[in-house]
Amino acid sequence: MTTYNVTVDETPLQFGLSGIEEIKQNIRTIIKTIMGTCPMRRDFGIDPIVIDMPTPAAAALLEVAALSAIEEYETRVQVTDIVVNIDENRLIPVVYFALREEE
Repeated sequence: MTTYNVTVDETPLQFGLSGIEEIKQNIRTIIKTIMGTCPMRRDFGIDPIVIDMPTPAAAALLEVAALSAIEEYETRVQVTDIVVNIDENRLIPVVYFALREEE
C-alpha cells in the first residue's frame, strides 16, 4: 500500500487536476474551508471552534476535525496519520493517506 502526504498550505487552486493531485487538492480544500461558509453545504469543512483555542488545544482539535471531515468528504482515501506542525502560532497540518482501492 502506497502512502501519500499533503501539506495544507497556501498552494493555489488549480483546475483540471486528476488522480492523486486532485485528491491532495480536495484534502487541502476540506481543511482550509470553515464550516458554514460553503453555500448549499453548510456542514462542509472544519468547525470554526479551532480558531479561538490556545495553540496546543487547537492543534489537537484540528487533527480530530480534519480526520472526520476527510472521512466524510474524500471517501477515496484512508487517512493513516495527521501531524499538525506549529509555526509561530500558525497550524500547518500534514495529512498522510493511502488510496482505498489499493487496500
